[in-house]
Amino acid sequence: MIKFIFLFILTFVCLDVYPFWIWSPKTQKWKNPEYSALATPTLQYKEAVKSFKEGGFRKAYKDFKKLLVNYPDSKEAPEAQYYLGRTLEELDKPFEAYLAFEKVIQSYPNSKRINEVVEREYNIGEYFLNRENKKLLGVSIYDFVNHPSVQIFQSIVEETPYSEYACRAQYKLGVIFLQLSRFKEAREAFQKVIDDYSDSRWATPAKYQLALATAQAFPGADYDASYLKKATQSLDDFIKEHPEAKISKEAEEQLAKLRSKEAEKIFEIALFYKKQKRPESAKIYLEKVIKKYPDTIYYQKAKQMLKELDNLSESR
Repeated sequence: MIKFIFLFILTFVCLDVYPFWIWSPKTQKWKNPEYSALATPTLQYKEAVKSFKEGGFRKAYKDFKKLLVNYPDSKEAPEAQYYLGRTLEELDKPFEAYLAFEKVIQSYPNSKRINEVVEREYNIGEYFLNRENKKLLGVSIYDFVNHPSVQIFQSIVEETPYSEYACRAQYKLGVIFLQLSRFKEAREAFQKVIDDYSDSRWATPAKYQLALATAQAFPGADYDASYLKKATQSLDDFIKEHPEAKISKEAEEQLAKLRSKEAEKIFEIALFYKKQKRPESAKIYLEKVIKKYPDTIYYQKAKQMLKELDNLSESR
């Protein structure tokens, strides 16, 4: 009985598989035409491109893979690798497309498609950057796995540092880190734009973003005054240089918060000296608040305390 079942299964499996496999007298091996390339890389390439142009992207993907597997050193291989990425884009597999484009840069650095490949990688990075973050039980999955845009933009900066997209990619790295609340890395990314691409149009907005990252990296009472001053100055400079920019409105709001925080720090020093019964020292800091921060709530507080100290001095 067991032998009968075995023979039954073997017969039907063989009948199902056999039509797809052909014995090659030349190679003395069985081969499956579905996975075998045409006789020459040129013929295989033309077949793949034909499938791509006709919109048969799944077939095109298989055809380009056949060429790359069977003729990796052919002159058609770089183009096949490029089209493999294009095909994956059409199949709505952006990250897989990026990986395919990466192989063009890594395996075929002399390809005429390098500039276009970098542009396509950058656009894929933008796609992931602008896509809503996926969450699991209210927590971003990027708290546990690397953000796709980080990998993509980092590869552009590292592999093609002199391309027109390298500076953009470096700037966008900072933007991603800000979104992920990775403020230290955001600051480093924006600082790199300022240091390495100082002549580019991305340097000025990088200063603005650096200020935001600094402000968020050191919130509350533990805020380092040196970072605060630097952040305030960066935002102030940005607004003066780009008064027409839409981003300036955001900068003005952030600047107001930073100036208020800085005024608070100085006011607290004055309050400390007042409590220590050192009114003259307190007045120095109160006058500084009044002179430099008239647009903050601490302006009136400083004026009020200064008046109290003056009245106290007169009564003595």
